[in-house]
Amino acid sequence: MSENGIAKAADWRGALKAEREKNAEPLKLPSGATILAIKPEPLEWILSGRIPQTLLSAVLEDAQSASAGPQKEISREEILNLATFATRLVRATVVKPPIGDGPEEISLDDIPIKDRAFIFEWACRALSQAGSNSAQEDLSSDKLERFRQE
Repeated sequence: MSENGIAKAADWRGALKAEREKNAEPLKLPSGATILAIKPEPLEWILSGRIPQTLLSAVLEDAQSASAGPQKEISREEILNLATFATRLVRATVVKPPIGDGPEEISLDDIPIKDRAFIFEWACRALSQAGSNSAQEDLSSDKLERFRQE
């Protein structure tokens, strides 16, 4: 805190880091590595505009009407938006080891693609469950792996 009691940016960053570490849980990846991961907060992602509009509308669309209509082709722009979203979601989900370019961080490109896809799926399931108020279901890595094999 500064002399006048006003929080500094470093104060907020420190509080956010401590909160993320407190709420993180171990997640075993297909490679055998275990990370600390945090389930994303849907409201935060929606309000910040970090979810692509096409993905958000698909999530909010009634499942029955979505299955009744013809399959929509995905544009190049939508694919790029989804790729950007996936990268942001993986970065935001992994708490430890931190993702970045620093000496104690791991580059996103150094994470095996199976592990990145697994983290993305885990985070998406957490987002959709929190959004549908069915967060009671276990999101353990073992259960997700069994789900992927079925």
